[in-house]
Amino acid sequence: MATDVYEDSLFGQILPLDWDNETVAGVVLLVDGEEEFIVEPDENGESLIEYIDRWVTAEGVVVEDEDELRIKVRSYTLEDEIDYDTDEDW
Repeated sequence: MATDVYEDSLFGQILPLDWDNETVAGVVLLVDGEEEFIVEPDENGESLIEYIDRWVTAEGVVVEDEDELRIKVRSYTLEDEIDYDTDEDW
């Protein structure tokens, strides 16, 4: 199978990939509850470690091959932020 490389915007939940003792060593973006995209550990990817269990929209370059799905995140938006000043349900 050939490797596919394309730009995309993915919505999903940030989950830990690996643990190094008590520290998260990498993250994945879980999309649709079934596809796990390994987040490349560059500056943007490493900053997502702070948002474990949060929902984000990540934009970047996706690499698909027969073994794994990966994303190099260019930018991301937190989708589960609560704005306490304007949220009337609060």
